[in-house]
Amino acid sequence: MRTARTVLGCAALIAALAGCAAPSGVRVEGRAAEVERPVPTTIAGQPVTVDVVGLLRGDPKVNEKIKLMLSPCESGRYPVDSRYVDVTGDGVSEVVLNVQECRAVTYTAYGYNRAAYVYALPPGQPPAQLFAVEESGVVMQPDPGSGLVLVRGRYRAGDRSCCPSGEETTVYSWNGTAFVKAGR
Repeated sequence: MRTARTVLGCAALIAALAGCAAPSGVRVEGRAAEVERPVPTTIAGQPVTVDVVGLLRGDPKVNEKIKLMLSPCESGRYPVDSRYVDVTGDGVSEVVLNVQECRAVTYTAYGYNRAAYVYALPPGQPPAQLFAVEESGVVMQPDPGSGLVLVRGRYRAGDRSCCPSGEETTVYSWNGTAFVKAGR
């Protein structure tokens, strides 16, 4: 029995390594921290990089209660979900941020989200806040075809914070200067 498990384990390891093989043998990419992930780019082809926690902490428009939440969770991750997407249609990526409570880092639920923001990242200029919603239970989802989709959990008496009875969806589109409601 033990020999059979050892043989199966070795076979699984060989199969996994075969999936990473290059024509000249196994390809070594480096440690996980050294392997680069693709980074969104601006219209000029420059990589988009921004310290989202520093951005929120330094923005005078962000509520102090939200800033107090910007500490590492037990996992070491900050409770900020960030996505780089062109939601204004200008060919330059914006950053869409959702700030959550730490427990949402491993368990996503409306009730643990506390705020959502969109920042423009113009090349050679500081980031600029384009949109913000600071309320519990909101999730902002980028939709490159239409702009932004803001989802709010709708709670009835007795609902737990993780589990609203329903949701309300509002679509926002960019009119050239601001995000405006486009529908529900």
